[in-house]
Amino acid sequence: MYPLIIGGVVVTGMLFIVYKLLSERYQLRQRVKRGILLTNHLRLVVEHCQKHRGTSNAVVSGNEKLLPQMIQLQNDIDNLIGSDMSQSLSDFPQWQSFIEHWPRLKQHALARDLTPQNIVRQHSLMIDGQLMLLDEVMRAYDLHRLMLDSCTRVSEICIDTLRVAETLGYTRAIGSGVCARGTCLAADRILLEFLRISVKTTSERLLSEVKLINNTDLTSSLETSSTAIRQQIDALLEMVDKRVLQRGQLKLDSHEYFTLSTRAIDEVLKIFSIIIQYASKQHTRMI
Repeated sequence: MYPLIIGGVVVTGMLFIVYKLLSERYQLRQRVKRGILLTNHLRLVVEHCQKHRGTSNAVVSGNEKLLPQMIQLQNDIDNLIGSDMSQSLSDFPQWQSFIEHWPRLKQHALARDLTPQNIVRQHSLMIDGQLMLLDEVMRAYDLHRLMLDSCTRVSEICIDTLRVAETLGYTRAIGSGVCARGTCLAADRILLEFLRISVKTTSERLLSEVKLINNTDLTSSLETSSTAIRQQIDALLEMVDKRVLQRGQLKLDSHEYFTLSTRAIDEVLKIFSIIIQYASKQHTRMI
């Protein structure tokens, strides 16, 4: 009789352990799934704030044609902040800092009571905080567990991609203001020279990182996207070199410059989309 009791206890214990492991596995998958959704949401917030930085700098610098686009971006950002998805971010200090800072910055852009340099700086600090928040969210929701191959983490490639997009976004913002004024000041020239080098080096580093990803499911799409990134970045840098970094009156509309810059950013963000969509579909077997 005692052996039966002992056997029953052992079996019950084993079943409990199995149940607990399966339950923890399920909770991890649900947490990762939620983290992927929040990562996508934050990417949209960052992308819209980057666009608002460029358009507001152009407006403050004198381009009235971009005012409707700036107001639309403000409405879009307000909607993102007010969405149900944003409620999950309320416990993160960086998110609270952003939603407190944004209304003031939006009002400054409408009132045009900040200098172009200050409007860009305020946006850049805000966006840098959002990128730090994104890193925190990915860690909090265990996205660092998702591996594309034996050594490439989804979280790291996503952050690296957004960092390159931010360098491009900063270049877009500065150039948009220069084109709106119609002249490239000495301070803008120095900054754009630096950004031109930074865009080239950081994008090449990202593309080298992408090339090393050993995942046959992604090889074709990543190669296609990498080629497009090089083409669009080369086109942007050529425009900066030949049509923005020149002395005298510029004959380049800020909308044209903004559009070409955005194409380069969009191509870089396609890497992010490819990676995060793959993780969304395959996360159950990537953990």
